[in-house]
Amino acid sequence: MVVFSEPGSNVPIEEYHDWYNNLHIPGLIDTPVFQTWARWEAIDGQQPSFAATYDVASHEEFMEAWPGLWKRWSGPEQEKMEQFELMDRRNLSVYPGAIHPPSALFDATRPAEYASFVSLEVKPEDEEEFNKWYDEEHIPMLAKVPGWVRSRRFVVEDVSQLGVSVTEQKRAPKYLAVHEWASPDAFVSPELKASISTPLSVKMLDGALLKERRLMKLFRTWERK
Repeated sequence: MVVFSEPGSNVPIEEYHDWYNNLHIPGLIDTPVFQTWARWEAIDGQQPSFAATYDVASHEEFMEAWPGLWKRWSGPEQEKMEQFELMDRRNLSVYPGAIHPPSALFDATRPAEYASFVSLEVKPEDEEEFNKWYDEEHIPMLAKVPGWVRSRRFVVEDVSQLGVSVTEQKRAPKYLAVHEWASPDAFVSPELKASISTPLSVKMLDGALLKERRLMKLFRTWERK
């Protein structure tokens, strides 16, 4: 699961971080379906300014736990979330295609220091070609970028937004890839540029119906004791 959030002008930044770090995430640590907890801060100048990522046992197990979580959040915690500018929650399942092994820089105990969150959706008739491109060309080229740690692909199963800026629920692109990096230098490297400059890359990216790209730095992680 990934949750993009923006505290906005109604909630002081210190109060926002205190709520997230000392109330919200500790409650998730006590929920067995959650396995990892990490917060990220944007370095691309875009909003939302923060993200939280969670590995869960499975999408199915998360959905079984969801009613209880929402009931627990239905009081003061939900009221707090509704004061934020935006809470954009995206429930994910692991993409069922190719799994790419991480690099030697990978540390199984924590995320890398930087990550790019790339969301794309293409026409249904282009999905087979899109997934073939991503699995057979794009990620192998990303793996050659200095500082690449790992890439994981997900399918967005459902989306919900809360916050003062929310007037209607918005769709998110169907596919999300989270690419982890040891250094932000990767974002401006010639190898990365090459990975999005091939004829097939240009075709897929230019033809996307929806696309988002966010660059983040690791803010904090937690462990279950």
